[in-house]
Amino acid sequence: MPFKSPASFSKTDLSKGLQTLGKLWNKGLLPKDLERHYFLHWFVVCDGNILQTARILRTHRNTIQGHFLDLGYSKRSVRLRHAWAEKTEKTKGTFESNFLDFYHQFGGKPKFTTEENKALIALWKTRFDFKTLSSHYLLWALRSGKSKDWVQKKLDYSNRHRIRLLTGLLQPKNRDGFWLSVLKPSSQEIYSARYRNILSKAGKS
Repeated sequence: MPFKSPASFSKTDLSKGLQTLGKLWNKGLLPKDLERHYFLHWFVVCDGNILQTARILRTHRNTIQGHFLDLGYSKRSVRLRHAWAEKTEKTKGTFESNFLDFYHQFGGKPKFTTEENKALIALWKTRFDFKTLSSHYLLWALRSGKSKDWVQKKLDYSNRHRIRLLTGLLQPKNRDGFWLSVLKPSSQEIYSARYRNILSKAGKS
């Protein structure tokens, strides 16, 4: 589906969430390590309804089901739904604390601190796209001085794919460019000096 930005969301939650992502990348986590937390969050928010989850995330239900299959939940959706309902009925904790317990109950690895969990949930609530995690990771790696080879080993991305995602950050109207515009990515850091020179001669920068 074409990207459509949310009508409204907390920019504070977005900024804090992006800062938390940077800290998690520094710990050695990868975007795929947040898959379980992300999709379990939306599963419980949507009361275990896969179709509703797909509508909220503006994707196909098969995409959501694919993630649940990868996470080993393909035949456990009813159990997950009942477990969440039971937890919220029996405890008086906050949504964040209940969800962290629920996440750990159903194979929640890696472990997150209370504050990390809270920041991630706030970030997900902005409708932040799961795919944008990879682009954020690439920008973090670039600003952290990581080499192309290092990134390739971590994400199994070709250099061409890496550059394609990074250049997309310079377009604030597309998905990744919109969500990461607060980080102010620039052509100076994304393009090599040689390529910037080519663009300059062509009158494109």
